[in-house]
Amino acid sequence: MTEASTPRSALAKGLSMLEAVLAADRLSDLAKATDLSFSTAHRVLSELVATGWVFQDEDKRYVPGRRLHAITGLLREDGEIGRVARPHLEELRRATGMTVHFGLVRGDSVMYAAKLDGLGSYRMRSRVGGMVPLHSTSIGKSFLATLPDARVAEIMKRAGMRQVTESTHTSVAALLDDLRSTRQRGWAIDNGENELNLRCVGAPVFDASGVGIGGVSVSALEFEMPVARLHEVAEHVVHAGTRVSDALGYSMPKELTDQ
Repeated sequence: MTEASTPRSALAKGLSMLEAVLAADRLSDLAKATDLSFSTAHRVLSELVATGWVFQDEDKRYVPGRRLHAITGLLREDGEIGRVARPHLEELRRATGMTVHFGLVRGDSVMYAAKLDGLGSYRMRSRVGGMVPLHSTSIGKSFLATLPDARVAEIMKRAGMRQVTESTHTSVAALLDDLRSTRQRGWAIDNGENELNLRCVGAPVFDASGVGIGGVSVSALEFEMPVARLHEVAEHVVHAGTRVSDALGYSMPKELTDQ
């Protein structure tokens, strides 16, 4: 199989070169590993160097660049955060019997970093690695509630407010009103806003610097989490969010602990 007989897109060539750079560092070896001509390999590498994915040192060797290191760092960080959170998520599932999610904010979305299925027969469609909106999920809203209204409005303007279900907030004003209630309670609620007939309760998670990074939630069918149970369930969720934050090195400001 040769470059001439199997034309590849620029993206495919770039990705194959990134893979090769993890195992080789000389142009001749990289061209051979990717089955590209010497000139094409040099051109692809030059573009990757220019954009920061690959770095060429003074000995003309090609090594992973800052962007690759940033991605691997994020993956390593997410894995470590998930490991720290796991026992507290398991405790939350035992306490409620409901599906537990742990989400991290990535860009203008929530990425599910962990999911523990509930003890009932119903299985949610969510999956680890899946991305969901901030404005329609209890984890997303618990995070947004840690931000000033102006910052929330800025994020919504950039990300948009797609109507996921008929219950989803589609205006900034409605979302901000919800977030004011969320701040007063200390936990967020999603009443079928991201998936019909599901009710979710979420609480924020903070890192050692005191910045909100995501949240933890429980989800169940509406009849399994009636309104009458919300405060009871929320106590467990808030406790789990606090425990995960503590494990990540967060210390509540003194003025809050004195209240």
